[in-house]
Amino acid sequence: MAVFKLSFLSPKTATPTHELRFDRDAAEIARALGLRNGVFLDHACYRLDQDDLTLLASAVGLALPETGEEAELRRPHAFDTVPYLVHTGYELPLMLEGRKPFAFFSDDAASPWLAETKELFAPHVADGTLLADMFEFSRMCPTTTGGEKEQRVLYLTYALPGDEWRFERFRQRCHQLFCNWRPWTAEDEREEGLLLGYSQEQCDWWLANRFRRAVVQE
Repeated sequence: MAVFKLSFLSPKTATPTHELRFDRDAAEIARALGLRNGVFLDHACYRLDQDDLTLLASAVGLALPETGEEAELRRPHAFDTVPYLVHTGYELPLMLEGRKPFAFFSDDAASPWLAETKELFAPHVADGTLLADMFEFSRMCPTTTGGEKEQRVLYLTYALPGDEWRFERFRQRCHQLFCNWRPWTAEDEREEGLLLGYSQEQCDWWLANRFRRAVVQE
């Protein structure tokens, strides 16, 4: 038997409004949803529409809420055992509630995920509830064939009014690490956590329990 987490998503923020957990055989769930080779991948997240939810409800014998919302199905991961709310996946609602001062998202400049994220935040930037900044870094990196390939990283950043100073500090940190690579340190981890709105106590817990310092082989 395996534990599953089913999250119903708000159409406004694309983040969970409520969640259910249940135990079922992973192969049974995979077959019900018609997954390729009948396998449910432990580290994957599956987006379910209403038809998928009907199939799932029938397969597992659960009475699911009739919300009309899409849902995500996945296995619980390490974040679910942290003794405080990890912001990942909840950035927009936390910022709209004033509980998170800053958020960032980064990926290749052509990433459709970044475009979707920008679209979700756009109405709240337009009405002044949130502030936005965007910047991009690029560099030439060696390839395994002896040539070079351009690496481009686009950053979307958002802050609450009054927290604009976080934009410049975050940009400086990204520039330093992107252009002058060095191992990520506990000090880097703490500063990023504080910029994102975690408390000193939460950063202390994370560093003591989850952060792993990179070991440099000489």
